[in-house]
Amino acid sequence: MDDDLDAEKPSVGLKFCRRVLHPLTALWAVSFLLSWIGWTGEIVDWQHLGTLVLGVIFAVERVWIFNFLKPRGKERRRLGAHAVLGMLVLAVAISLAFQSPASSGAWFPKGFVFIHLSVIASGMASMIHHQTRFTARAFHPGLLLILSFLGIIVVGTLLLKMPLCVVPGETCSWLDAFFTSTSAVCVTGLTVQDTALFFSHTGQMVILLLIQIGGLGIMTLTFFAAVVLFEGLSLHDRLLIGRMLQEDRLARIGQTLAFIVSMTLVCEGIGAVVLFAGMDGDMNLQTRLFHSVFHSVSAFCNAGFSTLPGGMTSEVVNGNWIWQGCIMLLIVIGGLGALVNEDLANWIVAKMRRLMGKEVAYQRLRIHTRLVLVVTAILIFGGAGLILVSEFLLWSGPENGGTVLTAMFHSVTARTAGFNTVPMTQIGTLTVQLLMILMIIGGSPGGTAGGMRTTVFAVGLGHLWNQLRMGRRGMIAFNRTIPRDLGSQALGLMVLTGMWLVANFILFQILEAGSGISGTTLLFELISAFATVGLSLDLTPHLSEGGKTLLIVNMFVGRIGLLTVLATLIPMDKRPASGKPTEDILLN
Repeated sequence: MDDDLDAEKPSVGLKFCRRVLHPLTALWAVSFLLSWIGWTGEIVDWQHLGTLVLGVIFAVERVWIFNFLKPRGKERRRLGAHAVLGMLVLAVAISLAFQSPASSGAWFPKGFVFIHLSVIASGMASMIHHQTRFTARAFHPGLLLILSFLGIIVVGTLLLKMPLCVVPGETCSWLDAFFTSTSAVCVTGLTVQDTALFFSHTGQMVILLLIQIGGLGIMTLTFFAAVVLFEGLSLHDRLLIGRMLQEDRLARIGQTLAFIVSMTLVCEGIGAVVLFAGMDGDMNLQTRLFHSVFHSVSAFCNAGFSTLPGGMTSEVVNGNWIWQGCIMLLIVIGGLGALVNEDLANWIVAKMRRLMGKEVAYQRLRIHTRLVLVVTAILIFGGAGLILVSEFLLWSGPENGGTVLTAMFHSVTARTAGFNTVPMTQIGTLTVQLLMILMIIGGSPGGTAGGMRTTVFAVGLGHLWNQLRMGRRGMIAFNRTIPRDLGSQALGLMVLTGMWLVANFILFQILEAGSGISGTTLLFELISAFATVGLSLDLTPHLSEGGKTLLIVNMFVGRIGLLTVLATLIPMDKRPASGKPTEDILLN
C-alpha cells in the first residue's frame, strides 16, 4: 500500500478498488476498443451500453479512492488527476447516453474513443508508477528482456488475428500471425504474407506499432515513462536498465533514456517529412502520409517492412534517389546504436559551442564510438565496392537508380534492414555470398540491428591476429589498450555464432528435405532471420511449418542477442578456484 494513505489499515473495499477493479476497468476498455477496431468495425449497441457502464464505474472508483487519501501528499496530487479524468469520463458518458450509435454523427466515435483511452491511460499510469514492485524482484536483466519481447510478440499475434487486420476474403493463420508479429517486434522484415496486399490498413497499423515498440524496447519505454511521469528511477532500476542499455554511468541513465526516445522520434519525424516530399505518384494526402511515416519508422528501426506493393521496387519510388538516400541514412543512424549516437551528438554540440567562442570542457569520443564508426564506414563503402564489381562487372544484375546507388543500397540494407530495391532472385550468386557475410556481421550494439555486431567482429579479429603474432602488449586501438578478456569474449562469440548457424542450417535442411530448395538459398534465409535483416530470395512464404518455426526462433534469438540468451539460460559458475596444478596441452 502507498505510504501516503491514512495510517489506519486500508479497508477491503479500498484494496479491491486499487488492486482488482482498476486493472479490470483498463482491461475492459482494451477489450471494447479492440472489439470495435478488429471485429465489428462500427460501434454497436452492446458496445454502447458497455461503454456507458464502464464510464460510470471508472469515475466512481477513481473519485472514491481519491477521498480516502490524506489532505496532502504526492499520492493525493497524483490521484487527483485521476479523479479529474474520471469526472471528465463521466461527463462524456452522460452525453453519449442520450445518443445512439446509428444516429450520433461524428461526435459519438470520438466520445467512445475518449472514454476507453482515458481508462487505459489511467491503468497504464498506475502500472508504471508501481513498476518498481515488479523490477525489485531478483530478475536477471536478460530474463526481463526476453520476457518483455516474448510478451509483446504474443500480444501482437493476438492483434493480427483480428478479422479486420486482413483484407476482406483473407484469413491469417496462427502461425502466420505469430511469424509476422515476431518479425515486426524483432525488427527483421521477413514476411510470409505480402504486407501491402494481405493486411488491411488496421493490420498495417498494428505492424507499425509492433515495429516501434520492438525497435525501442518495451522496458525502455516503461522506464522512460517512469522518469517523465513520476519521481524517476530507483537505484535498482538504474542498475537494471543500465545493464540492459550497456550504460555503466548510472547518473546518466535518465538522460540516456530521454535521448533514445527523443532521437528516435526526431529522426523518424524528419525522415517522414523527407519521404513525403520525395514521393511521386498520384496519391491522396492521407495515403501518402501513411506510407511516408511507415517507411520512416521501419527504416530507422531497421525493420524492412514496406506497405508499398512490391516494396522499394514499386513504381511509386522506382529510381527515386531521395527515397533511397533517406532510407539508407535512417538505417545507418538506427544501426549505430543509441550510445554511439548520444556520444556523437554530445561531441558535435561541444565542437559547435567551442566554435562559437564558448568555454566548454573537452569532449572526447569513446573508443567504442570510434570503433563503430570506422568499422561501419569500412563495411558500407567496402561492401558497396565489392558488390559493384560482383553484380555489375562480373554479372549483369538489375539496378534501381544506377549501379552505384544500387550497390550502396545493397551494402547498407544487407547489414541491418532488409529493404530491397531490385528483385532478390535476379542478383548474382557471388553477390549473394557477399550479402551473407555482411548480414552475419550485422550492425552495432545498443541499436536496432542484429547479427554478430561490428564491435564483436573487429575486436574478435584483432584478438585473433594479436594471438597469432604472440603479442604481449595486447590490442591497441586509438591509443587505448583493449582488455584481453574482451578479445577472448568477442572471439568466443564469433565461434558460438558459427556453431549456432551450422546447427540450425543442418536442422533447416532436414525440415525442408524433399522441397528441392538449394542449400545456398536456405542458408541465406537462415542468416537473414538470425541477423534480423529481412532480405529473402522469395523463399519465406513457401517454407514448411517447421521451417517457419525455426526462423521464428532465430529471429527472436538474433534480436535478444545470442550471448544474452546463453548468459540468461546457463547458470553462473560460483565455485571457488580449483587450486589444482597447471599443465599445458599441445594445440599444434
